[in-house]
Amino acid sequence: MNRPLSAGALPTDEPLPALLADGLLTERLALAVPEDTRVVVADYEIAPGRSLPWHYHEGRVVAVVTAGVLTRTLADGSECVTPAGGCIVEPVGPRGVHMAENREPETLRICALFFLPQGSPLSTRAEPPDRVARG
Repeated sequence: MNRPLSAGALPTDEPLPALLADGLLTERLALAVPEDTRVVVADYEIAPGRSLPWHYHEGRVVAVVTAGVLTRTLADGSECVTPAGGCIVEPVGPRGVHMAENREPETLRICALFFLPQGSPLSTRAEPPDRVARG
């Protein structure tokens, strides 16, 4: 999936970065992070019918859906559907528990940028919220 940043660019001797994700941010992003914040870029591949379990993040996560369609269930029980090219901003902390599913017949790919406190995992597993578990 590594593509030159600009496919139509003229040849050059300068190294070109690989384009990992390109999406449109459709929600406000306020990002104030302390020094020594851990920054991680991760590429997820989720097969049809598979999911990421209920979890939360200790820091801000911004992600681009690079292929397929992402369906997230949020702490309030609502669902957010994001197709390829869409960008999401994940909630922070246990109150922002959510899950992610691939309900489509094609593979789902997500490129995520994490801003985390040092020593924290990319995500922490959690139980579904009561309002979702009873639903």
